[in-house]
Amino acid sequence: MKKAFLFVLSLCILGITYSQSTGDTRYTVSGGILGAVNASQFKAKGTNPTGVDYNFEAGWAVGGWLNFPLGTRFSVEPQVLYSSYGYQANTTTALLLNDGKVRYISVPLILKLHAGEKFAITAGPQVDFFSSFEDNEHSSARTEDDFKQTSFSIFGGLELFPRGKVTIFGRYIQGISDMDVTGTFGENLNYRNMAIQAGLKLRLFGGSKPYQAAATPLPPAPVDTDGDGITDDQDKCPNEKGTLKYNGCPVPDTDKDGINDEEDKCPDQPGTAKYNGCPIPDSDKDGINDEEDKCPNQAGPASNKGCPEDKDRDDDGIDDEKDKCPDVPGVAANNGCPEIPADVSKVLSSSNANMAFTTNSAKISVTANTSLNRVVTVLKQHPEMKVTIEGHADNMEKNAETISEQRATAVKNYLVSKGISADRITVEGMGATTPVSDNNTSAGRAQNRRAEIKVVY
Repeated sequence: MKKAFLFVLSLCILGITYSQSTGDTRYTVSGGILGAVNASQFKAKGTNPTGVDYNFEAGWAVGGWLNFPLGTRFSVEPQVLYSSYGYQANTTTALLLNDGKVRYISVPLILKLHAGEKFAITAGPQVDFFSSFEDNEHSSARTEDDFKQTSFSIFGGLELFPRGKVTIFGRYIQGISDMDVTGTFGENLNYRNMAIQAGLKLRLFGGSKPYQAAATPLPPAPVDTDGDGITDDQDKCPNEKGTLKYNGCPVPDTDKDGINDEEDKCPDQPGTAKYNGCPIPDSDKDGINDEEDKCPNQAGPASNKGCPEDKDRDDDGIDDEKDKCPDVPGVAANNGCPEIPADVSKVLSSSNANMAFTTNSAKISVTANTSLNRVVTVLKQHPEMKVTIEGHADNMEKNAETISEQRATAVKNYLVSKGISADRITVEGMGATTPVSDNNTSAGRAQNRRAEIKVVY
């Protein structure tokens, strides 16, 4: 039973898959009549110590059919048959039926896979309703109540010319119900129908008709909603008049300044028509446009109408803009800062010359300590001075910026440890950006691994 169900299910899946294909023919519901001959027997199963068996006996079947197509490859066909099955046992032992016929009203449901116009595979379930029986051994005491009134079978078969006017068919039918209701005729012996059926089907109506594709409607006339001469199917702005160059849209104004891009010399910056779509210029880049700037070629603050202010807070003759020490009188040679005393310059030069480091190290040498002590003395003598310490590295050192800053910090820490206030000292790691000698030689790289102290105010 389980294998039969899986076979039928597989056939259905195959049929549904094939039914998705389309062709030039459409199939309609059809129907007609049929006639067939049966070669039938009971299959005696179960406990059978005497070897009971049945011979094939001839019978017949007539009926009608309806076919429902489910595409080009698959169809479902219920049938109703009046069938006569003959039985002949090979023993005189009293059986359910030793010699006679049983008549059924059979209802097979055929699942049909069309392999083409000339061939089809069939399978499915069948229900048989007991009608009557005929016993040629008149002395037997069998009654209709001895037979199962409703039984079930499965079948499989073939058809030739399945969609023709006349169809040849054959199928093997296997009963799955025990026909002996009472169990009187052979305890634990089962009687199951088995038949081979062959016949002809005559189609009375339906069949096939040519496939006619729906007429293709004429395309609608093109529409130009905005009347710009570009039809809506090609117009990206169908409700605004535009030009063909911009696919039916108006000439764009990217910066939204009212001047379209084709006339705007600064299409990405809002401007004025006077300057061809560009903003009012600011020639000196002081944030005041030339129309409001009294000195358009000299940068100046808005408070002075764009003109520069002449200020020299420390009255040293150097403008504050160029004076690095605007609050302390100085000299131009030192960018407006006080001139560094000769004794201080000498000490710093000596110290800088001795401020060398080994590769990838920020440790101050003993020689450098001696020079730094003299720097400490000078800074204590000039409390107004501040210094910047620059750390440097050669181009072969890893993490040059980090190691150069560590070297500057080491010098600062030494000066602070000797009593110099930390807020008078700033440090800066210069990496390997400012060599004083050739980095391609070991001697040159040794000079580049250094720290320099510079006076600031």
